[in-house]
Amino acid sequence: MIDGFDPTFDDTAWTLDWLSLPLAQVEPGEYPGGYRVVRQEIGQMHIFGRPYRFDPPFDVRALFDPGGVLWMSDTPQERIMMFNNAGQSHGRVLVGGAGLGLYPQYVADAGAITVVEQSPVVAEIVEPVLGAVMDRRGIALEFIVADVGDYLREAEPGRFDTIFLDTWDRLDAAQLPAINGLREAAGRHLAPGGRVLLWGYRWMVRLFEEACAALLMMPPDERMDWLTEALSRSPRAGMLLNPVAAAFAGRDVRRWELDAAIAECRAWVVEITEEN
Repeated sequence: MIDGFDPTFDDTAWTLDWLSLPLAQVEPGEYPGGYRVVRQEIGQMHIFGRPYRFDPPFDVRALFDPGGVLWMSDTPQERIMMFNNAGQSHGRVLVGGAGLGLYPQYVADAGAITVVEQSPVVAEIVEPVLGAVMDRRGIALEFIVADVGDYLREAEPGRFDTIFLDTWDRLDAAQLPAINGLREAAGRHLAPGGRVLLWGYRWMVRLFEEACAALLMMPPDERMDWLTEALSRSPRAGMLLNPVAAAFAGRDVRRWELDAAIAECRAWVVEITEEN
């Protein structure tokens, strides 16, 4: 694992500080290729499982793809995660995935920001909003339309103080090997003392830990049946859970031993990539 990455950093830490910061939102409307940005008002919702009420209702934006599927939004939960990541960011910043432009606006100590965004439509929607904000703050902004994985692996190594990656569409532990690979590629572009931040990383590791705990608390002779049923619901999870089952085969994990066993699982999952 690269220097400059802390797998224990939790961007879901509860805070209300984000509410005090102004945020420029994208304009509602129709965009090229059938994409739509819709304005919505939320009176109440769950944030990290906690019910929360907004009075007056909270104004959010939602981006829908041409098929009418919600692609991204700027809900309070998303804003908290972006705010927490931004609080760990400084200097020359590389952003993988523009989203709706939340994270760059929350970075208080940026010298320059480079955004690598795969979708030309998202770049067209977000760049004018971010450009106006960064102009007012005197921060140089560059947009590059490309796949950030290709950029990290093929571009000449740059020197960024912060690299924030947010290109996965859901928080799924099965994606950790691919995300870890992006993290390792990002390490080539870090300045000395720089930091890599990954959206929702600790959340995904927790999901893996919960799955490991459920598996390991089963009697050893019942684990394969449990695993077969679990994998029928999420086949991609097999890449992570099958090695755990093999590592603890025949080993009865007592409840007081569970923390140590989960620590083993955690240490493994933050290192694994699709290449190993």
